[in-house]
Amino acid sequence: MDDRGGLTAAPPAARIEVRRLTTPPDLGALAAAAGPDVVWLDSSVPAGSPATAHDRARWSVLALTDGPFAARFRHETRRAFVETTPASHAWFGGVATVEGSDGPAFAVLAELLARTPVLPEPVPGCGFALGWVGFLGYELGRESGGVDRTAEGHADADLRFVDRAVVTDATGGAWALALVAGAEPAASARNRAWLEEVTTPVTRADGGDAAPFLPDTVPATGRVTRTAYETAVDACRAEIRAGNAFQVCLTTAFAVPQVLQEARVDPATDPHLVEYLRLRATDPVPFGAYLRLGPLRVASRSPERFLRIDAAGRVSAEPIKGTRRRSDDPVEDEAARAELAASVKDRAENVMIVDLLRNDLLRTAVPGSVHVDRLCAVETYASVHQMVSTIGAVLPEGTSRAAVVRAAFPPGSMTGAPKIRAMAIADRLEGGPRGVYSGAIGYFSASGAVDLSVVIRTLVTVLDDRGAVRSRSFGAGGAVTWSSVAADEADEVETKTRSVFAGVGATVRW
Repeated sequence: MDDRGGLTAAPPAARIEVRRLTTPPDLGALAAAAGPDVVWLDSSVPAGSPATAHDRARWSVLALTDGPFAARFRHETRRAFVETTPASHAWFGGVATVEGSDGPAFAVLAELLARTPVLPEPVPGCGFALGWVGFLGYELGRESGGVDRTAEGHADADLRFVDRAVVTDATGGAWALALVAGAEPAASARNRAWLEEVTTPVTRADGGDAAPFLPDTVPATGRVTRTAYETAVDACRAEIRAGNAFQVCLTTAFAVPQVLQEARVDPATDPHLVEYLRLRATDPVPFGAYLRLGPLRVASRSPERFLRIDAAGRVSAEPIKGTRRRSDDPVEDEAARAELAASVKDRAENVMIVDLLRNDLLRTAVPGSVHVDRLCAVETYASVHQMVSTIGAVLPEGTSRAAVVRAAFPPGSMTGAPKIRAMAIADRLEGGPRGVYSGAIGYFSASGAVDLSVVIRTLVTVLDDRGAVRSRSFGAGGAVTWSSVAADEADEVETKTRSVFAGVGATVRW
């Protein structure tokens, strides 16, 4: 292991070759033209956002999964699956395809990261140096003390090692990255050829229409009724009164019909990507993401970072607790922002999660290095005002990045406190798994850097073997404390659905 988190030295003559692109590419169009699977980590913020939000939203990554060094790690039904190509088999020191082993997800991930050769960051300021990209689902929390559940209809985790990517900077820069290795001349030649061919397709992926595509609405049906959710809020309050928790993140899910008519889209185009492009046009966020992974389509409009680790081992977490809907009226909008900033309840929720994350980071950080940089700052986005805090820490040399993430997983803003007890209460009241929702999306870079978002404001679609929609769900919830009012908590759930539902032609019915 070296001091960048268990990664091994790169083989001789292995490096990332870089081509500076003279024109910033349309990443949506590149995603549409990509192979069967793709991961797009899509950062943007509306004009007037705070400087901290612009810093978080500087880099976007389009990661292509079909290169010659590609590999896949999937954890499903409590079993690990690893797929490699001949070139990636050699690249990872002989890691072979595994058709289901009993290894815990984070233990297998730690081994894969330890076998991933170190690559220096090729673009100054950007932590991404190729590596593993994808998602970790909420149910992996069973490995850190949570309830023993698995997701329904898809894997609990799906990460791809990518050897090709396009990176863009919000200031206008763009680069294509490709892995080459002297020991793999054929694979390297393929990547060099791809590097020279990277261009933006002429046809836009959204057909040239980035506006919301349907003014009409169809009902998104709640897994439970609003009355049942309010009853569950009061059940959480009873648990809190009994001393079993301080805060419980109670969620529910909505079944969302697919409104987009495929006839309006070129047959070769992914209609779920078209839908995502229209969502992003109405709601810029720092941690947007579109994932096309096997039968799964994930369209995330998350404003929240879970964990960032730089190559030197500096960690930051940025939990969000406290949300207010924005108003078109400037006076009402400022009043909503001021009310959030002054809210004793929201501040209490945020501080509890800050304490929880401090404890999570202490498990792997250098003693005495955990600190709070910001507490309960209010940031404004396109559709909401949010209360955000920032916690920092430093890792000891040689700390596995998988171990750091496991110690803090699932994101504390989606569990409550104390974490394990709060998760058990929520699971009993919710009555089903959360899946991708409440987990994390992002990358484990070959440089040792990690950047993961919290999966909120996210539409998850599962397809069947013929490519037809099997399910489409949207999770939403909020933190329940003793001072919570059940009707207000249900209102907050509805507020959190609006930015996504308005873009897909849906409205809440529960």
